[in-house]
Amino acid sequence: MAVLSYVAVALLATLGAWLYPPVQHAALMLGIRPFESTANVHGIETKFIADTVACEDLEYHAPSGMLYTACAGDVETTRTWMPGAGALERPDRPAYGTIVVIDPVTMKSRKLSLGNFKGSFSTHGIALYTPPSKPKVVYIYAVNHVPNPRWVLGSKTEPKVASQIELFIHTVGSDTAQHLRSIIHPLIRTPNDLLAISEKEFLVTNDHYYREGPMRVVEELNRVQSWTDLIHLRFDDKSVDAAVALNSIPTNNGLGWGPNDQVVIGDAMGGYVYFASLPDAKNRTMSISHSIPIDCIVDNANYFTDPYAGVDGKDYSGYLMPGLSNGLGFVSAFEDPALKAPIPGQVWYLPAIAGKDRNVDGKKLRKLIFKDDGHSIRSITTAVIVAIDPAKNGGKRQGWLFVTSVIGASMLATKIDFETVLV
Repeated sequence: MAVLSYVAVALLATLGAWLYPPVQHAALMLGIRPFESTANVHGIETKFIADTVACEDLEYHAPSGMLYTACAGDVETTRTWMPGAGALERPDRPAYGTIVVIDPVTMKSRKLSLGNFKGSFSTHGIALYTPPSKPKVVYIYAVNHVPNPRWVLGSKTEPKVASQIELFIHTVGSDTAQHLRSIIHPLIRTPNDLLAISEKEFLVTNDHYYREGPMRVVEELNRVQSWTDLIHLRFDDKSVDAAVALNSIPTNNGLGWGPNDQVVIGDAMGGYVYFASLPDAKNRTMSISHSIPIDCIVDNANYFTDPYAGVDGKDYSGYLMPGLSNGLGFVSAFEDPALKAPIPGQVWYLPAIAGKDRNVDGKKLRKLIFKDDGHSIRSITTAVIVAIDPAKNGGKRQGWLFVTSVIGASMLATKIDFETVLV
């Protein structure tokens, strides 16, 4: 009887802890999901985009209607050299990736030739900027995890990686992107994602303080202190000026534009999406309005602007939060030499009001719109919706949900019905 009593008490304690929201949320980030269905959630029709290997980020360029991504181009290389995922095994074998443009109508991809660019290109986050008066000009910022040439085996003073930001200029429709410069600064340490403010100004998140080792794990699990930060950079031909704009989010990750110059920030291991302002003109700091918990490791959060909201009076604009659903299993699956271990992920949606009004209970409005067990796409890092013109679609309000993967063989696109999926 005593043993049964102890077991009963233990079970009740476990259940009680699980029912406590913060504990339950933390467990979900680690992949502990005992009451969750294992069934995939896909759209009406699913396609895979050719020549989009290991593309971590994705940006929609509204003036041209094209999608832009930066791809490492080889999953085996990514497995052993992707500092953002803690993979630092082979600094002698970095990726030589490129920028890829995708037509969301034809689903065809096109690799851009990188002019005036030499060396490795180990890709991660990207950002686009188009001057209002030049709709065909695209400035492309891209993270490049370059191996540190000063590092040698056993070095205790030099890190293995010396990450920097590359800036390219591209004309819509052309097959090239001309490299303008590399942007290097001591505050750019572990860059993850970017937000382009102009051709001379951008934001970048540092996703970790520790690049590798056990303290990196401690950092990811710690919710009391923040060791990551968000950097505001301005530059010209002579100098690079940088300042810490925000340092209160424990695991800074993805960046995206919200409506009215709002900045959307993903807190990866925390499983939160934050809504903030642009840096203040005087002190260059950012203010957070509010945050909403999401039941996945939030990666590159962004905002979908419904271009056909006036057609039927329904506006499906909202926020997309993609990410992994099993934090504990990610590292071992990422390191699988067979490149087959599944890495499950999800995409969540929030209607626009949840990010605009801090008094709205966003937790009640969030909705799971895509889920994969890691077999169709190995990891989920970014999600972008491209709406289909209802005039060319029988009046139906639908769109393509594009989903990327940092170590996947290809990008995935699945057609969704807005009235069914986003409401």
